[in-house]
Amino acid sequence: MNQSVEQERDKGDARELLPRLLSEVYGDRIEELALGLGRPIEEVESWISGAEQIDEDGEMKIHGLAEQRLGGE
Repeated sequence: MNQSVEQERDKGDARELLPRLLSEVYGDRIEELALGLGRPIEEVESWISGAEQIDEDGEMKIHGLAEQRLGGE
């Protein structure tokens, strides 16, 4: 798989994991999710709404948090 296709897949995965983390792990408390990701609340809200692209660092943090909290997603 070429790198750009893999990066797009990871972004899609991160976009799918983010709402699951918010609801299943943080009980819909976006400020707690933002704290867990080490990002401002406004940025996480933008990611969830699709208004802003998730950057590479954000993707890694989302995947890491999901692995810890959702059991290896």
